[in-house]
Amino acid sequence: MIANAVFVATLIFLALGFWLTREMQFLTPWRSLILHQYLKSIALYCALLFANLLGLTIWIERKFFLRDTGRKLRHLDQEIQTGQSELSDEMLAQFGDEEER
Repeated sequence: MIANAVFVATLIFLALGFWLTREMQFLTPWRSLILHQYLKSIALYCALLFANLLGLTIWIERKFFLRDTGRKLRHLDQEIQTGQSELSDEMLAQFGDEEER
């Protein structure tokens, strides 16, 4: 989930960067002056923006892609406990000895 969120946040960040460079073409003659004086502030702002985008994408993934995971896991656990699932035999073979202790 984290890898997907980093990928999506990077795509959004790059898209914003490309859009911003197209919109700010009028600042090209002063590029070296701006980078010399404000590079630390720009880098800090970019890092904070990326962190916020990463947090937003993680929240969206958890909100929409992990919906009802508790209900699904409870249903799977009930199937395994009752023996109505094909996974039951495998789970009992693997973890059956641990439950008896």
